[in-house]
Amino acid sequence: MELLESIKNMVLPFIEQHDCYLDDIEYVKDGNDMYLRIYIEKNEGYLDMDTCVAVSELISDKLDEVDPIKEEYILEVSSPDIEKPLKTFEQVEKSIGEYVYAKFKNPKSGLHEVEGYLKSIEDQQLEFEYLVKNIKKKIVVDYDNIQFIRLAVKF
Repeated sequence: MELLESIKNMVLPFIEQHDCYLDDIEYVKDGNDMYLRIYIEKNEGYLDMDTCVAVSELISDKLDEVDPIKEEYILEVSSPDIEKPLKTFEQVEKSIGEYVYAKFKNPKSGLHEVEGYLKSIEDQQLEFEYLVKNIKKKIVVDYDNIQFIRLAVKF
């Protein structure tokens, strides 16, 4: 974690310089290769390829200069997946009004999971609106009971 925090502090100025924010950073093994993945989003509007390339080049130059990772790795700078996991409470709060999928640690009202709109949050209580046979239902779940939550695509 120390490594990622150090890299985060190094790359934040380049990300902010392009009117973006850091969504997530991870250093993981995928197949036989190690990847440093830096996920960014635009503060306003949508992230385009030119911005990703510009930020990636600046980050790459800085990482080459400082060399915080001694082994070989592949740098990826991109937008998070459309169904990105919401890893922090702050990310969940920013997703009010979005269509999400949530899996519960313990069943709530007979449900182990829900897919629907995150309608509101009050005192760590998340209110979801979902459909059952085209009938709108609501459920309130404590944030501590959320095992996993991510944005979802509605079909």
